[in-house]
Amino acid sequence: MLSIGPLVPSEFLERNGPPSYNSFGCDLFEKPKEDYMKWLNTKPKSSVVYASFGSTTTLSLDQLEEMASGLLESGRPFLWVIRDIGNQVGKLSKIEELKRHGMIVSWCSQLEVLNHQAIGCFLTHCGWNSTVEALAAGVPTVAFSQWSDQATNAKMIEDVWRTGVKLKRREGGDGLMVEGKEIKRCVNMVMEDEEMRRNAEKWGELARQALNNSGSSAVNLQAFLDGIVLEL
Repeated sequence: MLSIGPLVPSEFLERNGPPSYNSFGCDLFEKPKEDYMKWLNTKPKSSVVYASFGSTTTLSLDQLEEMASGLLESGRPFLWVIRDIGNQVGKLSKIEELKRHGMIVSWCSQLEVLNHQAIGCFLTHCGWNSTVEALAAGVPTVAFSQWSDQATNAKMIEDVWRTGVKLKRREGGDGLMVEGKEIKRCVNMVMEDEEMRRNAEKWGELARQALNNSGSSAVNLQAFLDGIVLEL
């Protein structure tokens, strides 16, 4: 077995800033008209909470309301991605207050956002792509896993890499809801914990080392290609 990765375009890990996202991948959703990068440029370093839950995860309206309360009560600016299925954004009870304190979009270039200096933490569902992208960008994480491998990824974040914390679900009921006060607690903990930030930066540096010309990813990829040539 050969370890290759992280599977993140190396240009995003260079110190001179990420390139335009137009050069990479494909888009599943229509790009928003809002200029979220321009908005991020107005925020201080490591001050913004980035909240996004991937391409397939859909939170209930009740959970979105708790999320809104937690983000607002944290007192920090936030960039929140909500795929507006069923006009969920319009149904949020605190929508005007949310618009004053943060920015809500239906899509963003995640790699570009995570590598922006204003991002202080990532509130995520812990899908593997998002997990690796946060790790490679050196961004501390608040883990809100939903299904599949996401609980395992969240455990890695909290217990192995020590770059973030897992949200605790409310006791009783269906055991799935995370309350706003818990979101506030974890966001503030991650944003203020210097050790988590140092750990996140350490993993980001390791990602850069793996992807450079003499790094483990580049060396192993070349070994794989050499093996194919020998077989031919």
